[in-house]
Amino acid sequence: MFRSNVIRRLAVLALVLCLALVSAAAAEEDPVIVRVGRVSYPLSLALYSYQSNLDLMAYQGYSPTPEEKQALISQTVDHLVELALIQNKLIEAGRNDLTEAEESLVRSYAGSVYENLWQAFKQRVEQEGYEATEEQVTSWLAQQGYTLDICYEEALMAVRNERIIELYCPAVTVSPEEVEAYYLENYLLPDREAYENDVPRYEREIMTAGGEAFFSPEGYRIIRQILLPYPDSVTAAVNQLSSSLEEASTAMDEAYRAVADAALAGADVDAAKAVYRQKEEAYTALVDQLVELQMSALSLVKETTDEIIRKYNAGATFESLIAEYGKEAGEDAGRELLFHPESENWAESFRAAAAALEKPGDITEPFVTNLGIHIVQYQEDAPGGVHELTAEEQSALEASALQAKQAEALQPLLQAWRTQYDVETHPELIVP
Repeated sequence: MFRSNVIRRLAVLALVLCLALVSAAAAEEDPVIVRVGRVSYPLSLALYSYQSNLDLMAYQGYSPTPEEKQALISQTVDHLVELALIQNKLIEAGRNDLTEAEESLVRSYAGSVYENLWQAFKQRVEQEGYEATEEQVTSWLAQQGYTLDICYEEALMAVRNERIIELYCPAVTVSPEEVEAYYLENYLLPDREAYENDVPRYEREIMTAGGEAFFSPEGYRIIRQILLPYPDSVTAAVNQLSSSLEEASTAMDEAYRAVADAALAGADVDAAKAVYRQKEEAYTALVDQLVELQMSALSLVKETTDEIIRKYNAGATFESLIAEYGKEAGEDAGRELLFHPESENWAESFRAAAAALEKPGDITEPFVTNLGIHIVQYQEDAPGGVHELTAEEQSALEASALQAKQAEALQPLLQAWRTQYDVETHPELIVP
């Protein structure tokens, strides 16, 4: 597929992963949901497909209606029927089995796909600040259905699809004009509509989730920062206040639940509301204390920040100042950050300071966040608009467009094949 991205694959394995597994794969307690000719599929496979697509919708912030869920069930079952038809035809043509060399290639490819998924997930876990053993990563992926066997079956289905195309649609080709139309319809125009005027959605679905887009909102800047740590005295006080804030937040949540419980019970909620307001005021007072404490750090490091700004104005490069003063180390030191004034991913003080910079080369006055004391440089504007395809992406696009046209050419054949076999389906087994 053109949108090949391992992070997105972790969000869901789409319908194409519901591969043609032989009926022997289904345990006796796993009822058959689709049977076509010699091939049948277990309920568990259909459930995995159905739930994966629901997971994808949830991941994208969409909640399907009951009617949409029923439509998805029908699509899931129908797709399994098509896969079974393909496998029946390959069995009849003597093209279903693999040679030893082909088997080796498929397993090797499946192994590399699984390794990429495994590493990508482990990296995401670590980026979230958690630690996980290799066994835990493998176990979690297996619980979600991401196994080496699934990757093998996906690769095997790709081989079967190529073979059915060779047998029945060998003359299908795609012109440059068709490739361009396919790109516009399926990638560029949908991405433009989704992201051109919605920076938060672009950052949620593309930047944060690790997706890919063929259109980016205008207005992004490339920035870098010098991050200074809080003085030790402030750090200790911040840690203590943060602990108190956590306790106050828990108390406020409990008070809110008490209000809800009283309302559900039909009791007088005034007393519960008064307690909640008290807890809320206590929490707000602690937040104010934390902000005041963080702001006090500016005066404690003023000599250092004045020195940084003086050196920069005298001609020192921001990169050299990062190396000399910055808290961040290793790959994080001086790394370029994409910033947009409409972003929701930054602390308010950070967004306000960075957005106020007028031109490349400008730097902010020192400001604070929970991470420490920042000085940000506006480095340059980031390109927006239409994403220019690389040669590799163009090649992948052409292959994807050809596959789409081949799949379209295969549809009339699949409809005709349905009349040649006994088709048994049980969509009622999937409860929406």
